[in-house]
Amino acid sequence: MEDYLHMLLQMIDYAPDVLFPSPAFPIAFRAALASLTVIHTDIIFAALDFIRGIVTHDCLIPSSTPPPTFPIYAGAIRPVVQKEGPELTGYLLSGTVGDFPEESASTVVTIFRQLAALWQQDLLSWLPVILQQLPASAVPDQVKAQFLTDMTR
Repeated sequence: MEDYLHMLLQMIDYAPDVLFPSPAFPIAFRAALASLTVIHTDIIFAALDFIRGIVTHDCLIPSSTPPPTFPIYAGAIRPVVQKEGPELTGYLLSGTVGDFPEESASTVVTIFRQLAALWQQDLLSWLPVILQQLPASAVPDQVKAQFLTDMTR
């Protein structure tokens, strides 16, 4: 799994024309999501780096003169993130309060910031259900409510 994720990371930089328009892209994204459930630091870091590379890709930033391939990339990324967003958000939150290594916090924050910037309304619709699924022993209800309030602002 780790080798596959490292290959995908290389593809973002060196072969985006192959990765993003491919019918395998949604499957690769799901594989990265599944990797977030594995309790193995290297796999978690690779999956988070891959997801960060996707949601922070330059094609998602509006530009007056984007390269001709950027609309194609963005057209592939947006629906996948929108479809898999609830699961992604759930894994990020449960991993942060659970088994993710402490060093992954900055990557998780970057992903969340990008989701909040580009998928704001979607993220706000996903969060209430996801927050309720987090165990109260790990995240008290008051903290969940405060987090949701902060995200809404």
